[in-house]
Amino acid sequence: QAKSGTGKTCVFSVVALDSINPKSVSTQVIVLAPTREIALQIHDVVSAIGQDIANLSTQVFIGGTLVSDDRQKAKHCHIAIGSPGRIKQLISLGVLLVNNVRLFVLDEADKLIEEGSLQEQINWIYSTLPSNKQMLALSATYPEVLAQFLTKYMRQPTFVRLNPRDPSLLGLKQYYLVVSLCKLPHQLYEEKTRHIIDILSSIPYQQALVFSNYHTRAESLCQALNSAGWPSTFISGSMEQWRRTEAINRLKTYKCRILISTDLTSRGIDAQNVDMVINMDIPHEWETYMHRIGRAGRFGGHGTAISLVSPGNEVTRLHAIAAECNASIFPLPKDLLKRNNIEVTID
Repeated sequence: QAKSGTGKTCVFSVVALDSINPKSVSTQVIVLAPTREIALQIHDVVSAIGQDIANLSTQVFIGGTLVSDDRQKAKHCHIAIGSPGRIKQLISLGVLLVNNVRLFVLDEADKLIEEGSLQEQINWIYSTLPSNKQMLALSATYPEVLAQFLTKYMRQPTFVRLNPRDPSLLGLKQYYLVVSLCKLPHQLYEEKTRHIIDILSSIPYQQALVFSNYHTRAESLCQALNSAGWPSTFISGSMEQWRRTEAINRLKTYKCRILISTDLTSRGIDAQNVDMVINMDIPHEWETYMHRIGRAGRFGGHGTAISLVSPGNEVTRLHAIAAECNASIFPLPKDLLKRNNIEVTID
């Protein structure tokens, strides 16, 4: 376990590259990721670190692509990176041969075991691998249920936990803003949208991620910001893969400054210039909150996370999250919300 943005991907990439014999064309490392976007990013990191290794072949296998293309890639693949569903499919079809696998990696391990279907797929994949392999599991949050789950796979495992009761990044400041009480959901949405525009207008940032719990609300917010003169991009898990990839690329290449997202991008996505995270909705789990805000202030940088909460249940839930993860979340100072030195009114 290590905090978001501190180099976990780099760590297991180096271990993976050190494990392989590039003279052999067999698959020797399998890396599983909970989303296609994280798998693609891992592929980029491993390829960059291993660029000087002769004959190295690192391939990514995810849904939304043709199995016929995967057949060709699997013929020469030292490191296979992908989603559990596609990796399982390729192994079961005999396309991806795993009898020489030395290392099995679970990235964002807590998310991988969170969903029953993914857990079943991981169990199946694990059962097909050689018994003498090494296994690594990594995540920014490491609940006890994950530790118990992994003991079934590992012989005398070593748990490396860095600051388990303080998973926040050191350079990240966390705030909350209580908005006006609204009786109807659409009124609350409009109230929070107004405050998001105030925040974007008042607080300097390079790039911002805005999270919502709901696809439709996130998409509506993107449209509202664009209409208000704030160019924004939207991404969610229900979009076609090419559109999701395009949205992430726009963020990483600085072609968009504001990305509105569901929790698809709350984990593992590295964009160096993201220094502000806004929670339009409070997540239901503290782990999701920590992963969301961990998109800012990565690699020793500074960032700001702001959660918009309505009086009552949302305030209570945020305080419960703060207590659970030992986080210090402060009221947003009014002096931060200034536009051209004119203070923005907060109800």
